[in-house]
Amino acid sequence: MLFTLLAQSTQELQDLQNSAQQAQDALNQATANAATAAKVGLTLGAGLLAFIWIYSLICLAFLVWWIILIIDLSKRDFPEKTTWMVIMIVGLVIGLIWLVDLLYYFMVVKKTNGGAKPATPATEEKK
Repeated sequence: MLFTLLAQSTQELQDLQNSAQQAQDALNQATANAATAAKVGLTLGAGLLAFIWIYSLICLAFLVWWIILIIDLSKRDFPEKTTWMVIMIVGLVIGLIWLVDLLYYFMVVKKTNGGAKPATPATEEKK
């Protein structure tokens, strides 16, 4: 009977060791999966950050170009000046600055060969 109990306890000990080994293997696999997920997350985060930087630079370039075009618009003397001023401001407000920049550039600036035509100064009458 003692040998039977000893054999059973030895079998239970081996079962416990096998369970512990399986738990250790599962833990190692989970750790490896977490490390892989962290690497993927870092890669995606870096890609998103790069996209945000590039997008911000493009938006800044369009804003600078919009300012240059507003200055050009203020110097031009043509009948649709007020209409274009409203279009440019509304485009800035609703977030389509790139569209109004391109429209103004190709419909006004390019059409007049790119040269800004300053308004004629008022002449003073001499007495």
